[in-house]
Amino acid sequence: MSSFRAGRFVFLLVPVAVLAIVAFSGFRHSALLSVPDHSLSNNPLVLPPNWPAPPVPADNQITQEKFVLGRQLFYETMLSGDNKTSCATCHNPNLSFSSHGVQAGAFNNTTVPHRIVPRLVNLAYDTVLFWDGHAHTLEEQARMGVLNKGDLQSDTLASFARLANDPAYVLMFTQAFGDGTVTLDRVSKAIATFVRCLVSGNSAYDQYLNGETSAMSASAIRGMKLFFDTNQTNCSECHNNLGSAKPNAPGQIFSDNNYYRTGTFESSQPGGGYGLDTTNDTLHLLDAGRAGVTRDTNDVGKFRTPTLRNVAFMTSFGADGTVTSLAQVIANYNNGGVNRRFDSTPIFNQDPRIQPLHLTDTELNDLAAFLNSLTDTSFISNQAFIDPGPAAVHEDDRTISGDLSVYPNPSANVMNVESPEITGLTEASLISENGATVWRQAANASSRMRLDFTGVPNGVYRLEVISNDTRQTANIVLQR
Repeated sequence: MSSFRAGRFVFLLVPVAVLAIVAFSGFRHSALLSVPDHSLSNNPLVLPPNWPAPPVPADNQITQEKFVLGRQLFYETMLSGDNKTSCATCHNPNLSFSSHGVQAGAFNNTTVPHRIVPRLVNLAYDTVLFWDGHAHTLEEQARMGVLNKGDLQSDTLASFARLANDPAYVLMFTQAFGDGTVTLDRVSKAIATFVRCLVSGNSAYDQYLNGETSAMSASAIRGMKLFFDTNQTNCSECHNNLGSAKPNAPGQIFSDNNYYRTGTFESSQPGGGYGLDTTNDTLHLLDAGRAGVTRDTNDVGKFRTPTLRNVAFMTSFGADGTVTSLAQVIANYNNGGVNRRFDSTPIFNQDPRIQPLHLTDTELNDLAAFLNSLTDTSFISNQAFIDPGPAAVHEDDRTISGDLSVYPNPSANVMNVESPEITGLTEASLISENGATVWRQAANASSRMRLDFTGVPNGVYRLEVISNDTRQTANIVLQR
C-alpha cells in the first residue's frame, strides 16, 4: 500500500480487493509525502500511558476495519433523512465533538426538550450516556442518533439503499462484517467503534502527572489541589473517576456517571427550566432531567455529571446551556447554587453538598486555571479522528466515489469525470485546503466531462461536480 498526504487530504492507493479511501484529514504541507495513516494501524484504540483498557462488548470487538467504516459513517450525510446532516454536524471535532449550544439535526429539527450537545470524550469508559442516562451502551446511543428526530432522523430504507449501492461502502462493510449488507445493527456497531476510540488524555494535566512538572502553571497546580480538596471544594466528589475520588489517578474521566441537581444551572426564564408535567406542558418547555427516564419526581432537574475534559472548548454549560461562561459556572458553585427557581420557588431536591465555598478571587482563578489545564489540543487535531472525505475506491488510475468516476487520478493536468447524473449544464470546481475555490469550469455535458487543471498548483483537492442540483464529490491529486 502507498499513501500520499498533502495537507488536509490523505490519498491511499491499494489494490481494488482492498479498500482505498480518499480521505480529508488535516493539511500539513503542499508536497506529497509517503506516510502511514494512523487510523489504519492495527489497533485504532490508542490509550494514554497507564490508562486502563475500557470495556468492549463481546459482540462488537474493535477492529481497524470497523473503525474506518464507523469514521466514514460518522461524517456521512447519506445516513440522514435529509441527506444533508451527519453526526459531525452536531458533534464538531474542532469543539471536542460538541457544538456551541443547542444544535439542530436533520430537517433543522432540535431535540425536545432543548439540550446542548455533549462532548464525545472518553465515552468508552462511561456506564450511562446522554444527559439523562437513557442509553447504556455506545451501540444503543448510535442507534438512537441514526433514528431520532433532532438527530439524523434517518429513513433507513432509503439511506441504507444509498449506502448499499455505493461501491466504496460495499467494500467497507465487507471488510468490517464479512459482506456488504447494510443493517442498522452494523451501522450502529461501526459508529460505536469509532466513538469508543475517541480517547483524550494528553492535556497539560496528564503531562504533569507523567512527570512533566512544567506542563502546568503554578496557578493550575494550586487549582488542582483545590479541586481534589474534599474539605474546601469537594469537586472530585462527583467529578471523579467513575466513583473513585482518588486524586490524580491515571485515566481520570472526571465523572461519576451519576445524576444530581446542583442548583447552579437553573433557568431564569418563566415557562422554562426543569419540571415533570405530562399534562399541561404540551410544548415540552420543561426539562424533566433524569425524571424523564425514571418517572420519579425526586429526579426532576437531575442530570449526569459531565466530564470536565476539554471543557475550555465549551461556550454553553449545563444540560440546557443556561450558563454561558466557565467563570460563571465556578461563581455559581462558589455561591452554593441559586437555591430557588426563577419564580422564587425553593429547589426541593438541590444536592445538599452544594454549599457556599467562600473562595477568594485568587482561588477562583486558580480553579479556572486547573480546568483549562484539562484541554487536550492534540485530541481535536488527531488525524485519525477528523473527516475522511468522500468514500471512494481506487482501481488502477480511476477513483470511484458513488456514481462519480474520475480518471486518471493522480494526474498532471487533464482528468475525465463520468457520471449518469451529469446532464445539461454542469459545473466542476476544485476546493483547496482552506476551503477556497481555486478552479471552476462549466459546460453542457452528458455523462462525461473533460477537465483541464493547467495552472493549478500540485496538491490534493476536493473536486465538486454539480449538475441539475445534484452534487458529487471526490478527492483528486495533481502531481507533475
